[in-house]
Amino acid sequence: MKKIAIAVAATMTAATASAMDFTLYGIVDTGLGYTHVNTLNEPTENRFEEINGYNSGSRFGFKGTEDLGNGYSVSFVLENGFSSDSGALGQGGRMFGREAQLKFHSPYGTLSFGRAGTLISGAGTLDIWGVNADVLPGGWDGIFNIGNYQGNGMRLDNMVTYQTPTAAGFTGYLQYSFANDTVGGDDDDSRANERGSNRYFAAGLTYNNGPLGVVAVYDSVMFRHYNKSEVGAPGDNENTNPNVGDSRVLSIGGHYDFGVARVTAFGQYVKGSRTGFGDGLGYSAIFWFNDTDKTDTKNQSYYYDADGYNFHLGAQFPLPCGRLYAGAYYGYLEANDDPDNTDATNWNVFLAHEYDLSKRTIIYSGIGYKQLKLEDNDGKFDEVKATQVIVGLRHIF
Repeated sequence: MKKIAIAVAATMTAATASAMDFTLYGIVDTGLGYTHVNTLNEPTENRFEEINGYNSGSRFGFKGTEDLGNGYSVSFVLENGFSSDSGALGQGGRMFGREAQLKFHSPYGTLSFGRAGTLISGAGTLDIWGVNADVLPGGWDGIFNIGNYQGNGMRLDNMVTYQTPTAAGFTGYLQYSFANDTVGGDDDDSRANERGSNRYFAAGLTYNNGPLGVVAVYDSVMFRHYNKSEVGAPGDNENTNPNVGDSRVLSIGGHYDFGVARVTAFGQYVKGSRTGFGDGLGYSAIFWFNDTDKTDTKNQSYYYDADGYNFHLGAQFPLPCGRLYAGAYYGYLEANDDPDNTDATNWNVFLAHEYDLSKRTIIYSGIGYKQLKLEDNDGKFDEVKATQVIVGLRHIF
């Protein structure tokens, strides 16, 4: 009798193990970098430092899937981000700041709930943009691949995503965030009133067939509404409207693998942007709230929002000694309703290389150059020119 009980228990355990797939995984990425920054209004910077996450953000995570039968299953992803040089939590100190998703899969599509990267983010399991249209999909920090297109790296709380089944190579996506950031948001996104929180919507479509991949995404950040008392002195300025409208972006891109090179390209049309071209070095253009000081690009916050565009062209070349990446980005944003006609121009170019030491470990290196220029009727009032040279080690477990 005892043998029968043991046999039944073993059978049940085996059945449970086969029905539930569980994985602990992670990445540790660290290295060395030299950065030269020359600005119009600040002293020149030269930094030689330890870097982390320049190829892929350091992380650990848990993921699992349970098969419910008849084409139904449930899966989850809990992914932490951290700095490999200090051990500090990333993403605002969240335990699972990179992703915290519960997904329900069915023959009619997949529903996902929780914190995740947006369709346009180039980050996480719901990214459809970076993998199809960017030569450096996700990862790659500093001036290499941060802020060179609108929405890069955007992860949001309270997200619901629907993914259709794939038919004839086409897959559709819908995404909505009830409140973008409930931890450290714009004056608190956790409030119950929807118009008192920043929200997000996106619709996307991909087509993949052999070497060809095409992606189109329309997304919008629906900004919270402010009262004059909430914005203080800038809100009292007769030229400042704290509720200037939502950000809308149409993004179209794709790739084609020729064998000798995988070429990527994209274009974006941007309406109502309040920020742009952040680079991981602390510099960006921010079109928001009236600020008469135009000498600090790190906190350039004046006048409404901006319209513009972004473009990219890149290629990945397979080599006997690894993979070579080459890419260029160009972007332009012009402030709306600005009597000074302020605009921002960004462009950067890079070369990067990965070499496989094993299936789980690579050495990477790269050199990149970036220029961000801000001008108005009086001419150029700020400019940032940055050069980076990096070398690092990435291990996957």
